[in-house]
Amino acid sequence: MRQLYFLTGATTYLTSDEGETHGWVPQECIDWVGLYSDKIRKPSDAPIHFRWKEKSDIQVAGMVAFYIVTKGKHPFGPRIDQLKDLHDDNPVGLSKLSDHVVEDLLSQMLGRDLDERPYVEQALKHPFFLSFEEQMKFVQAVVNEPKFINYASEHRISLLPTDWKRVFGHEDLNTLCRGGHRSPSEYNGSRYTDCLRLIGNTCQHPDGKLRQLKKKTPATSSLEHYFLQLFPTLPLVLHQIIREDPKWKTLPALKEFFPVIDRRKRPIQTKAYTMYQKEQKKIADGEDTS
Repeated sequence: MRQLYFLTGATTYLTSDEGETHGWVPQECIDWVGLYSDKIRKPSDAPIHFRWKEKSDIQVAGMVAFYIVTKGKHPFGPRIDQLKDLHDDNPVGLSKLSDHVVEDLLSQMLGRDLDERPYVEQALKHPFFLSFEEQMKFVQAVVNEPKFINYASEHRISLLPTDWKRVFGHEDLNTLCRGGHRSPSEYNGSRYTDCLRLIGNTCQHPDGKLRQLKKKTPATSSLEHYFLQLFPTLPLVLHQIIREDPKWKTLPALKEFFPVIDRRKRPIQTKAYTMYQKEQKKIADGEDTS
């Protein structure tokens, strides 16, 4: 049976049983010095040190998610290479994923640096987990931040078509611009800030435009759905740009999508930790704990 100990701050955990864990242990829980040493090790010297952090589960969850998505593969390669690739922060399998949204999420979850890994609450705000409505709420929140729009206009945006106006097509672009302050010719097809403004204006003033759009499909249930069918990676690209500079995460409209987590303000209180506290108090009082 595994024994769980909660150390200072209730953020580090210690367990004593290695079990069948090869390839499924987070980077910070492995004795890398011992593994890279040329000294002869005792059979009882396990290379795994279960000093578990809360974010350790995030990396393991990323491994399991990759295993599911790829139907049985490991993100750090074949078994013979897994420990080395884990040590080198080299999830070789990510480059083989065709879904950029999944790749981006797992690249964060599998990261070596604990400080760079998201907490659960933060991971659940990634575009992968957001509904169409939530993704478009995020896009509109970006539109409502002029400072970010000005910054994004100078940023090289990848994973998106080079000319967004062509994606809409002439007829749909005319429909979306109808009733607005700008004609289709006034929009620059290479500037996604213009695209964001058009999307924001359309969602605020839909005026029955969905029914007239030519590029919608029978499954298109809303304008939000329509925009994401044409630009499925747009929320992801915006998410990536914002992550590059922490100051954007603090903008009022974007705080909801980039929660700040500080576990020090809310200690983890569990039955095991309560028992540990009682034992420590008995020891301090000189009582027999045997």
